[in-house]
Amino acid sequence: MNKRILGIAALLALSFALPTGVLAQGDATKGEKEFKKCMSCHSIEEGGKNKTGPNLWNVMNRGVAKVEGYKYSKGLTKWSEENPDWTPELMDEWLTNSKKLVKGTKMMYKNKKEKSRADIFAYLQSMG
Repeated sequence: MNKRILGIAALLALSFALPTGVLAQGDATKGEKEFKKCMSCHSIEEGGKNKTGPNLWNVMNRGVAKVEGYKYSKGLTKWSEENPDWTPELMDEWLTNSKKLVKGTKMMYKNKKEKSRADIFAYLQSMG
């Protein structure tokens, strides 16, 4: 196989591994500030306790509804069967309007600002 084809294949593989669109342009430092709104319900440090919502340490790598000892809503538990992993696209939808995405979820957060969601996403990715 020639080097050009290998280079294109490598570039394509890399592009599927990275967030796309708005989420690819997030700023984790700004996201940390935005996340302060979430801290009344969520902790995000490694080994942190669950609050009203689950601890979000490593949320992008552990799967949907996977914190041991946290009682998820029936709606989110059922939804996680078809959506076992957080993707950038799912997280964007979740942060936009979790109640619309998953009927019966306990989470009430809505964020209509694309840049703010991208910053929060970048922060979540950096924490784990």
